[in-house]
Amino acid sequence: MSGPSHVRGMVSMVVSMALFITNDTLLKVTMHEVPLGQALALRSLFAGVLLLALVARAGELGLVLHAFRPQVLARSGLDTLTTVLYVGALGVMPIASTTTIYLSAPLITVALAVPLLGERVSLPQWCAVFVGFTGAVIVMRPDPATFQWVALLPLVAALSGSLRDIVTRGIAMEIPGSVVGVSTTLVLGLVCALSAPFEPWRVPSALTVAQLAASAFTFALGTLALVYAFRSAPVSLISPLRYVLVFGAIVSGYTVFGDLPDPFAALGMVLVVGAGLYSINAERRRSRRAGRADAAGAPACPPAALAAPKD
Repeated sequence: MSGPSHVRGMVSMVVSMALFITNDTLLKVTMHEVPLGQALALRSLFAGVLLLALVARAGELGLVLHAFRPQVLARSGLDTLTTVLYVGALGVMPIASTTTIYLSAPLITVALAVPLLGERVSLPQWCAVFVGFTGAVIVMRPDPATFQWVALLPLVAALSGSLRDIVTRGIAMEIPGSVVGVSTTLVLGLVCALSAPFEPWRVPSALTVAQLAASAFTFALGTLALVYAFRSAPVSLISPLRYVLVFGAIVSGYTVFGDLPDPFAALGMVLVVGAGLYSINAERRRSRRAGRADAAGAPACPPAALAAPKD
């Protein structure tokens, strides 16, 4: 790939992260007026229409039935659980803390790749997993006097998100990503609609509807930018840019919600980001060694999976 292509990929990755943070911010704002299930159901409605339009434009409507394959539905179920847990935490926790704890997902995926995929993880990578997990625990504030159980939600979301990404690896390549997105939107929308009897759903204001439509748009556009980024530049080059999310979450938390991480939370953020960057760099070095081994005709172990920011 050319240098300009790499630059475009890196720019697209940063734009994608900015759009994801915008989506999170809009969702957090709307949950001041409507409950979690209603917010996600309405966003799923808007996102579903947008995704179906993209599928139709690509001439892939005939492939929509693949959205109901068992493995695709399993992936959609895990993504629904991830989204509900993450957005639920987002509604009551500072956006920077929620985002940081969730970004332990790539490290959890590395750990899960051993028992679930049979991949080998080096001792330094295990140390990175431990350090990153420690950072997430610090952000959660384990002090009994200040700990809130809701802080566990983004960590459980990171776990389910890691399982989602591992399941995604087994989905047949002939199924377009947009079709997988349609399945995810349908399952999430249905689950959230079923929450109506248990939540105080209300008629949203025009502003809230506009914010949820903008949330769906930024999420869909962010996903497209993410796909373009991974197709335009090497994974090892753009994966570290996922941690732009933390910076964006801090900016959003301060400018929109008036929140700033205290030194205790800031330490945890540094540990999570540092461990994630180290793990990505270690994976890049191992991939290079594997490539050289393949060139020499020697067997090479498959790389450990690293999770996407979120779905």
